[in-house]
Amino acid sequence: MASPAAYSLAMASVNGDDTYVIVDDTDALHVASSWLRFLADNGNSPHTVRNYGIRVAKYLSWTATTSDWRSVNVSHMAMWRNVVGSEVVRASNGVGRRRTRRTVELWMIPLRSFYWWADSMGLLRTDVVARMTEVKYFPPGTAAGGEHGAHRRVLSDALKPRGPGQEDAELEWVDDPAARRRLENLELNARDRFLIDLLYFTGIRVGEALSLFSGDMHFGGGSPELRCRTVDPHFHVLMGNDTENGARSKGAERTLHVTSLLVERYIDYVLERTAVLGPADHSKHVFVNLYDRESEYLGRAMTYSNVYDLVKRVGGRIGFPLTRPHLLRHTFATRLVRGIDCDRQDLDVVQYLLGHRRVESTRIYSHGLEPAAKAAMAALIPRAIHLRASE
Repeated sequence: MASPAAYSLAMASVNGDDTYVIVDDTDALHVASSWLRFLADNGNSPHTVRNYGIRVAKYLSWTATTSDWRSVNVSHMAMWRNVVGSEVVRASNGVGRRRTRRTVELWMIPLRSFYWWADSMGLLRTDVVARMTEVKYFPPGTAAGGEHGAHRRVLSDALKPRGPGQEDAELEWVDDPAARRRLENLELNARDRFLIDLLYFTGIRVGEALSLFSGDMHFGGGSPELRCRTVDPHFHVLMGNDTENGARSKGAERTLHVTSLLVERYIDYVLERTAVLGPADHSKHVFVNLYDRESEYLGRAMTYSNVYDLVKRVGGRIGFPLTRPHLLRHTFATRLVRGIDCDRQDLDVVQYLLGHRRVESTRIYSHGLEPAAKAAMAALIPRAIHLRASE
Protein backbone atom coordinates (compact mmCIF):
# COMPACT_ATOMS: atom_id res chain seq x y z
CA MET A 1 0.00 0.00 0.00
CA ALA A 2 1.39 3.39 -1.00
CA SER A 3 2.27 5.78 1.79
CA PRO A 4 0.21 8.99 2.10
CA ALA A 5 1.41 11.96 0.08
CA ALA A 6 3.49 14.62 1.80
CA TYR A 7 2.91 18.18 0.58
CA SER A 8 5.20 21.20 0.67
CA LEU A 9 5.41 24.74 -0.66
CA ALA A 10 7.64 25.38 -3.67
CA MET A 11 8.42 28.16 -6.13
CA ALA A 12 7.69 27.52 -9.79
CA SER A 13 7.61 29.45 -13.04
CA VAL A 14 4.12 29.54 -14.56
CA ASN A 15 3.73 31.33 -17.90
CA GLY A 16 7.00 33.13 -17.22
CA ASP A 17 5.99 34.36 -13.74
CA ASP A 18 7.47 33.04 -10.50
CA THR A 19 4.69 31.86 -8.23
CA TYR A 20 4.19 29.72 -5.12
CA VAL A 21 2.74 26.26 -5.61
CA ILE A 22 1.91 23.26 -3.40
CA VAL A 23 3.41 19.97 -4.59
CA ASP A 24 3.55 16.40 -3.33
CA ASP A 25 6.73 14.36 -2.87
CA THR A 26 6.74 13.53 -6.61
CA ASP A 27 6.54 17.28 -7.49
CA ALA A 28 2.97 16.88 -8.77
CA LEU A 29 0.92 20.07 -8.39
CA HIS A 30 -1.95 20.08 -5.92
CA VAL A 31 -5.10 21.98 -6.87
CA ALA A 32 -4.39 24.29 -3.90
CA SER A 33 -1.75 25.86 -6.14
CA SER A 34 -4.58 27.54 -8.06
CA TRP A 35 -5.86 28.94 -4.77
CA LEU A 36 -2.44 30.46 -4.07
CA ARG A 37 -2.47 32.05 -7.51
CA PHE A 38 -5.99 33.37 -6.75
CA LEU A 39 -4.65 34.99 -3.56
CA ALA A 40 -1.78 36.63 -5.44
CA ASP A 41 -4.04 37.88 -8.23
CA ASN A 42 -6.30 39.48 -5.62
CA GLY A 43 -3.53 41.65 -4.22
CA ASN A 44 -2.18 39.56 -1.35
CA SER A 45 1.53 40.09 -0.75
CA PRO A 46 4.02 37.29 -1.56
CA HIS A 47 4.73 37.04 2.18
CA THR A 48 1.04 36.36 2.91
CA VAL A 49 0.75 33.86 0.05
CA ARG A 50 3.86 32.06 1.29
CA ASN A 51 2.62 31.82 4.88
CA TYR A 52 -0.82 30.64 3.81
CA GLY A 53 0.74 28.06 1.51
CA ILE A 54 3.03 26.66 4.20
CA ARG A 55 0.15 26.17 6.63
CA VAL A 56 -2.25 24.61 4.13
CA ALA A 57 0.50 22.32 2.77
CA LYS A 58 1.09 21.05 6.29
CA TYR A 59 -2.66 20.49 6.73
CA LEU A 60 -2.88 18.58 3.44
CA SER A 61 0.00 16.32 4.53
CA TRP A 62 -1.76 15.61 7.83
CA THR A 63 -5.21 15.09 6.35
CA ALA A 64 -3.81 12.70 3.73
CA THR A 65 -3.33 10.20 6.57
CA THR A 66 -6.92 10.50 7.80
CA SER A 67 -9.31 11.53 5.03
CA ASP A 68 -9.81 12.97 1.56
CA TRP A 69 -9.56 16.75 2.03
CA ARG A 70 -12.62 17.21 -0.20
CA SER A 71 -14.82 15.10 2.08
CA VAL A 72 -13.99 16.43 5.53
CA ASN A 73 -16.42 17.82 8.11
CA VAL A 74 -16.10 20.40 10.89
CA SER A 75 -15.00 17.72 13.38
CA HIS A 76 -12.04 16.91 11.14
CA MET A 77 -11.01 20.57 11.08
CA ALA A 78 -11.39 20.73 14.86
CA MET A 79 -8.98 17.79 15.10
CA TRP A 80 -6.46 19.76 13.02
CA ARG A 81 -6.94 22.78 15.27
CA ASN A 82 -6.06 20.59 18.25
CA VAL A 83 -2.98 19.25 16.45
CA VAL A 84 -1.78 22.80 15.78
CA GLY A 85 -2.47 23.83 19.37
CA SER A 86 -0.78 20.84 20.99
CA GLU A 87 2.38 20.82 18.85
CA VAL A 88 5.50 22.01 20.66
CA VAL A 89 7.46 24.51 18.58
CA ARG A 90 10.87 25.94 19.39
CA ALA A 91 11.64 29.65 19.39
CA SER A 92 14.96 31.06 18.17
CA ASN A 93 16.33 30.77 21.73
CA GLY A 94 15.68 27.03 21.72
CA VAL A 95 12.83 27.14 24.23
CA GLY A 96 9.91 24.90 23.29
CA ARG A 97 6.30 25.89 23.89
CA ARG A 98 2.84 25.35 22.52
CA ARG A 99 1.17 27.88 20.28
CA THR A 100 -1.08 30.49 21.89
CA ARG A 101 -4.79 30.74 21.16
CA ARG A 102 -4.14 33.70 18.89
CA THR A 103 -1.48 31.83 16.91
CA VAL A 104 -3.76 28.81 16.51
CA GLU A 105 -6.45 31.08 15.11
CA LEU A 106 -3.92 32.52 12.65
CA TRP A 107 -3.22 28.96 11.48
CA MET A 108 -6.94 28.35 10.88
CA ILE A 109 -7.49 31.48 8.76
CA PRO A 110 -5.61 30.14 5.67
CA LEU A 111 -7.48 26.83 5.97
CA ARG A 112 -10.86 28.57 5.94
CA SER A 113 -9.75 30.70 3.00
CA PHE A 114 -8.72 27.58 1.06
CA TYR A 115 -12.02 25.81 1.73
CA TRP A 116 -14.11 28.85 0.82
CA TRP A 117 -12.24 29.01 -2.49
CA ALA A 118 -12.60 25.25 -3.04
CA ASP A 119 -16.33 25.48 -2.34
CA SER A 120 -16.73 28.30 -4.85
CA MET A 121 -14.97 26.11 -7.42
CA GLY A 122 -17.31 23.17 -6.75
CA LEU A 123 -14.51 20.91 -5.49
CA LEU A 124 -16.03 19.83 -2.15
CA ARG A 125 -18.22 16.82 -1.42
CA THR A 126 -19.63 18.07 1.89
CA ASP A 127 -21.26 21.22 3.26
CA VAL A 128 -18.30 21.89 5.57
CA VAL A 129 -18.02 25.53 4.48
CA ALA A 130 -21.61 26.28 5.49
CA ARG A 131 -20.93 24.69 8.88
CA MET A 132 -17.72 26.63 9.58
CA THR A 133 -19.76 29.58 10.85
CA GLU A 134 -23.06 30.04 12.66
CA VAL A 135 -25.42 32.90 13.42
CA LYS A 136 -25.50 34.08 17.03
CA TYR A 137 -27.49 36.78 18.77
CA PHE A 138 -25.60 39.43 20.75
CA PRO A 139 -27.81 41.28 23.25
CA PRO A 140 -27.96 45.07 23.65
CA GLY A 141 -25.14 46.58 25.66
CA THR A 142 -22.51 44.11 24.48
CA ALA A 143 -19.63 45.09 22.19
CA ALA A 144 -21.04 43.05 19.29
CA GLY A 145 -24.70 43.81 20.02
CA GLY A 146 -24.44 47.58 20.20
CA GLU A 147 -27.41 49.58 21.43
CA HIS A 148 -30.21 47.42 20.03
CA GLY A 149 -28.69 43.93 19.81
CA ALA A 150 -27.67 42.15 16.62
CA HIS A 151 -27.48 38.79 14.89
CA ARG A 152 -23.98 38.14 13.56
CA ARG A 153 -22.27 35.27 11.78
CA VAL A 154 -19.35 34.00 13.84
CA LEU A 155 -16.89 31.11 13.74
CA SER A 156 -18.40 27.80 14.77
CA ASP A 157 -17.74 26.90 18.42
CA ALA A 158 -16.15 23.65 17.26
CA LEU A 159 -13.41 25.57 15.46
CA LYS A 160 -12.60 28.07 18.18
CA PRO A 161 -9.21 27.38 19.78
CA ARG A 162 -9.40 25.99 23.29
CA GLY A 163 -7.89 23.40 25.55
CA PRO A 164 -4.58 22.88 27.42
CA GLY A 165 -1.61 24.76 26.11
CA GLN A 166 -3.70 27.30 24.19
CA GLU A 167 -4.11 29.97 26.84
CA ASP A 168 -3.78 33.58 25.83
CA ALA A 169 -0.22 34.72 26.34
CA GLU A 170 1.38 38.11 26.72
CA LEU A 171 2.09 39.72 23.37
CA GLU A 172 5.76 39.38 22.44
CA TRP A 173 7.72 42.62 22.55
CA VAL A 174 11.13 43.84 23.73
CA ASP A 175 10.16 44.09 27.37
CA ASP A 176 13.73 44.27 28.70
CA PRO A 177 14.82 47.93 29.10
CA ALA A 178 18.50 47.00 28.83
CA ALA A 179 17.83 45.12 25.57
CA ARG A 180 16.01 48.16 24.19
CA ARG A 181 18.98 50.38 25.02
CA ARG A 182 21.34 47.92 23.32
CA LEU A 183 19.08 47.86 20.28
CA GLU A 184 19.00 51.65 20.06
CA ASN A 185 22.80 51.96 20.35
CA LEU A 186 23.92 48.93 18.35
CA GLU A 187 26.53 49.69 15.69
CA LEU A 188 25.28 48.69 12.24
CA ASN A 189 25.99 49.72 8.69
CA ALA A 190 23.99 52.75 7.56
CA ARG A 191 21.21 50.95 5.68
CA ASP A 192 20.53 48.41 8.41
CA ARG A 193 20.67 51.04 11.15
CA PHE A 194 18.09 53.16 9.33
CA LEU A 195 15.84 50.17 8.61
CA ILE A 196 15.86 48.98 12.23
CA ASP A 197 15.21 52.51 13.47
CA LEU A 198 12.34 53.04 11.04
CA LEU A 199 10.62 49.84 12.22
CA TYR A 200 11.36 50.52 15.89
CA PHE A 201 10.55 54.24 16.08
CA THR A 202 7.58 54.44 13.68
CA GLY A 203 5.96 50.99 14.05
CA ILE A 204 5.41 50.46 10.32
CA ARG A 205 5.02 46.92 9.04
CA VAL A 206 7.87 45.24 7.18
CA GLY A 207 5.78 45.12 4.01
CA GLU A 208 5.18 48.86 4.30
CA ALA A 209 8.90 49.55 4.73
CA LEU A 210 9.80 47.36 1.76
CA SER A 211 7.18 49.07 -0.43
CA LEU A 212 8.45 52.59 0.31
CA PHE A 213 9.78 54.54 -2.66
CA SER A 214 12.38 57.27 -2.34
CA GLY A 215 9.73 59.76 -3.49
CA ASP A 216 7.66 58.93 -0.40
CA MET A 217 10.42 60.18 1.92
CA HIS A 218 9.91 63.90 2.55
CA PHE A 219 12.60 64.19 5.21
CA GLY A 220 13.26 67.76 4.20
CA GLY A 221 9.58 68.62 4.50
CA GLY A 222 6.97 69.07 1.81
CA SER A 223 6.98 71.59 -1.02
CA PRO A 224 4.81 72.67 -3.98
CA GLU A 225 7.06 70.60 -6.26
CA LEU A 226 6.31 67.51 -4.16
CA ARG A 227 2.61 68.42 -3.99
CA CYS A 228 2.82 68.07 -0.23
CA ARG A 229 1.90 70.78 2.28
CA THR A 230 3.30 69.01 5.36
CA VAL A 231 6.18 71.19 6.55
CA ASP A 232 7.96 69.00 9.11
CA PRO A 233 10.07 65.94 8.13
CA HIS A 234 7.81 62.99 7.34
CA PHE A 235 7.12 60.11 4.98
CA HIS A 236 4.02 58.71 3.32
CA VAL A 237 2.81 55.13 3.63
CA LEU A 238 0.95 54.50 0.37
CA MET A 239 -1.05 51.55 -0.93
CA GLY A 240 -0.45 51.79 -4.66
CA ASN A 241 3.31 51.59 -5.20
CA ASP A 242 4.17 49.23 -8.06
CA THR A 243 6.89 47.32 -6.22
CA GLU A 244 9.53 45.08 -7.74
CA ASN A 245 9.71 42.81 -4.67
CA GLY A 246 5.95 42.22 -4.33
CA ALA A 247 5.75 44.06 -0.99
CA ARG A 248 2.38 45.57 -0.10
CA SER A 249 1.00 47.97 2.51
CA LYS A 250 -1.74 46.20 4.45
CA GLY A 251 -3.14 49.01 6.56
CA ALA A 252 -4.49 52.47 5.91
CA GLU A 253 -2.52 55.11 4.03
CA ARG A 254 -1.05 57.67 6.41
CA THR A 255 1.60 60.34 6.93
CA LEU A 256 4.14 59.69 9.67
CA HIS A 257 6.41 62.36 11.12
CA VAL A 258 10.02 61.56 12.00
CA THR A 259 12.56 62.80 14.50
CA SER A 260 15.89 64.42 13.74
CA LEU A 261 17.57 61.11 14.61
CA LEU A 262 15.76 59.34 11.76
CA VAL A 263 16.57 62.19 9.40
CA GLU A 264 20.28 61.86 10.22
CA ARG A 265 20.17 58.08 9.83
CA TYR A 266 18.44 58.42 6.46
CA ILE A 267 21.08 60.88 5.22
CA ASP A 268 23.82 58.45 6.29
CA TYR A 269 22.10 55.69 4.35
CA VAL A 270 21.61 57.78 1.19
CA LEU A 271 25.31 58.72 1.22
CA GLU A 272 26.30 55.07 1.64
CA ARG A 273 23.93 53.95 -1.13
CA THR A 274 25.32 56.57 -3.50
CA ALA A 275 28.90 55.55 -2.72
CA VAL A 276 28.15 51.87 -3.39
CA LEU A 277 25.86 52.07 -6.42
CA GLY A 278 26.68 55.41 -8.03
CA PRO A 279 25.19 55.71 -11.55
CA ALA A 280 23.98 52.09 -11.33
CA ASP A 281 21.34 53.05 -8.77
CA HIS A 282 18.06 52.63 -10.68
CA SER A 283 15.63 51.32 -8.07
CA LYS A 284 12.74 53.47 -6.81
CA HIS A 285 12.73 51.51 -3.56
CA VAL A 286 14.14 53.00 -0.38
CA PHE A 287 15.67 49.72 0.80
CA VAL A 288 17.94 47.91 -1.66
CA ASN A 289 20.65 45.28 -1.48
CA LEU A 290 24.06 46.88 -0.95
CA TYR A 291 26.49 44.57 0.79
CA ASP A 292 26.84 41.50 -1.44
CA ARG A 293 28.64 43.33 -4.20
CA GLU A 294 29.30 40.24 -6.30
CA SER A 295 25.62 39.34 -6.36
CA GLU A 296 23.24 39.86 -9.27
CA TYR A 297 20.82 41.30 -6.70
CA LEU A 298 23.02 44.31 -5.90
CA GLY A 299 20.89 47.44 -6.11
CA ARG A 300 17.61 45.52 -6.28
CA ALA A 301 14.85 45.91 -3.70
CA MET A 302 15.25 44.03 -0.44
CA THR A 303 12.83 41.19 0.34
CA TYR A 304 11.11 40.07 3.53
CA SER A 305 13.63 37.26 4.01
CA ASN A 306 16.46 39.83 3.93
CA VAL A 307 14.82 41.79 6.76
CA TYR A 308 13.96 38.64 8.71
CA ASP A 309 17.61 37.52 8.64
CA LEU A 310 18.78 40.99 9.66
CA VAL A 311 16.42 41.18 12.64
CA LYS A 312 17.44 37.73 13.86
CA ARG A 313 21.13 38.73 13.69
CA VAL A 314 20.39 41.92 15.59
CA GLY A 315 18.54 39.91 18.23
CA GLY A 316 21.59 37.71 18.71
CA ARG A 317 23.83 40.74 19.16
CA ILE A 318 21.64 42.43 21.76
CA GLY A 319 20.99 39.22 23.67
CA PHE A 320 17.21 39.27 23.14
CA PRO A 321 15.44 36.82 20.79
CA LEU A 322 13.90 38.90 18.01
CA THR A 323 11.91 36.07 16.46
CA ARG A 324 10.46 38.25 13.68
CA PRO A 325 10.48 41.88 12.52
CA HIS A 326 6.91 42.41 13.78
CA LEU A 327 8.32 42.34 17.32
CA LEU A 328 9.64 45.87 16.74
CA ARG A 329 6.14 47.05 15.77
CA HIS A 330 4.72 45.39 18.89
CA THR A 331 7.35 47.18 20.99
CA PHE A 332 6.55 50.57 19.46
CA ALA A 333 2.82 50.19 20.09
CA THR A 334 3.12 48.70 23.57
CA ARG A 335 5.35 51.53 24.74
CA LEU A 336 2.95 54.19 23.46
CA VAL A 337 -0.18 52.56 24.88
CA ARG A 338 1.38 51.83 28.26
CA GLY A 339 3.53 54.96 28.51
CA ILE A 340 6.89 53.19 28.76
CA ASP A 341 9.77 55.69 28.46
CA CYS A 342 7.26 58.16 26.97
CA ASP A 343 3.92 59.82 27.63
CA ARG A 344 0.99 57.41 27.35
CA GLN A 345 -0.99 57.95 24.13
CA ASP A 346 -4.70 57.49 23.44
CA LEU A 347 -5.72 54.40 21.51
CA ASP A 348 -7.07 56.40 18.58
CA VAL A 349 -3.67 58.08 18.14
CA VAL A 350 -1.84 54.75 18.20
CA GLN A 351 -4.46 53.34 15.83
CA TYR A 352 -3.61 56.03 13.27
CA LEU A 353 0.14 55.56 13.65
CA LEU A 354 -0.16 51.80 13.14
CA GLY A 355 -2.56 52.10 10.21
CA HIS A 356 -5.23 49.96 11.88
CA ARG A 357 -8.66 50.28 10.29
CA ARG A 358 -10.41 49.25 13.52
CA VAL A 359 -9.50 50.34 17.04
CA GLU A 360 -10.14 46.77 18.23
CA SER A 361 -6.90 45.78 16.51
CA THR A 362 -5.07 48.38 18.58
CA ARG A 363 -6.54 47.24 21.90
CA ILE A 364 -4.28 44.18 22.00
CA TYR A 365 -1.44 46.53 23.01
CA SER A 366 -3.15 47.33 26.27
CA HIS A 367 -1.97 43.91 27.52
CA GLY A 368 -0.58 44.09 31.02
CA LEU A 369 -2.84 47.01 31.96
CA GLU A 370 -5.62 44.85 33.41
CA PRO A 371 -4.08 44.44 36.90
CA ALA A 372 -3.36 48.17 37.06
CA ALA A 373 -6.90 48.96 35.93
CA LYS A 374 -8.37 46.73 38.63
CA ALA A 375 -6.18 48.36 41.27
CA ALA A 376 -7.24 51.81 40.07
CA MET A 377 -10.92 50.90 40.38
CA ALA A 378 -10.36 49.41 43.82
CA ALA A 379 -8.72 52.64 44.92
CA LEU A 380 -11.97 54.49 44.24
CA ILE A 381 -13.94 52.47 46.80
CA PRO A 382 -14.73 54.72 49.77
CA ARG A 383 -12.77 53.75 52.82
CA ALA A 384 -14.76 52.45 55.71
CA ILE A 385 -14.90 54.62 58.88
CA HIS A 386 -16.56 54.08 62.22
CA LEU A 387 -18.30 57.05 63.77
CA ARG A 388 -18.51 57.40 67.50
CA ALA A 389 -20.25 59.91 69.65
CA SER A 390 -18.12 62.74 70.96
CA GLU A 391 -17.49 62.74 74.66
